[in-house]
Amino acid sequence: MLTCSKDTPAGTIVRMQPLSQIDREAWRFINSVSIVTVSVDGVANAMSAEWCAPVSLKPPLIGVFVGEERFTRPLIEHAPTFGISLIAEDQAWIGRVCGRFSGREVNKIAEFNIPTEPALYIDAPLIAGAAAQFECRVLDRRVYGSHLLVVGEPLRAVGDPTKRAIAYSRGRFYRLGEEVEGE
Repeated sequence: MLTCSKDTPAGTIVRMQPLSQIDREAWRFINSVSIVTVSVDGVANAMSAEWCAPVSLKPPLIGVFVGEERFTRPLIEHAPTFGISLIAEDQAWIGRVCGRFSGREVNKIAEFNIPTEPALYIDAPLIAGAAAQFECRVLDRRVYGSHLLVVGEPLRAVGDPTKRAIAYSRGRFYRLGEEVEGE
C-alpha cells in the first residue's frame, strides 16, 4: 500500500490498494447489455458494450467505451454516427455472440443471423426486437487509459414497452428483478 506524507505534491494520485483488488471489485458493477453498431464504407459491425450509459440528460448524451483491441475501435473512430440497441431478455444470445467473436474474423451479423433493421438517421443497422434503440451522432471522442470514450447525441430513440432489457455483471446475463424500496 502506498501512503502520503507532508512531502507528497498536491494533486498526486496515490493508489491505496493493488490493482488486482480494484479489478476484482469492479466486476460488481451491473450494466445494461448494449450492442453498438457502426458502419463504415458499407461494412457493418456489431459489438457488445458493457460500458454504455447516459452521460447527460440535458442535453441527452450517451457514452460508450470501446477497448483499443476491439475491431470496432477504428470503425467508430472514423464514423460520424453509431447505433445502440439495448437487447431484450430473449436476445441474450446476441450479447454473447457479439462479445465472444470479433468482426476481424467473422461478420457476426451475417454468420449468426442476427436480426437487424435499417435505421432512419444513421448508416449502421439496429438490432431488431431490442428493448430500446438509439441512433447517435458522434459528438466527442476521448481516450481514457485503454478505452476510447465516444459520446453520442441521440438523433432518435425508440423503445418497446413489452420488452425488458437485461443486465450484465461478472460475465453473466440477468433479468431485472423486483423493485427495492429505498426509503
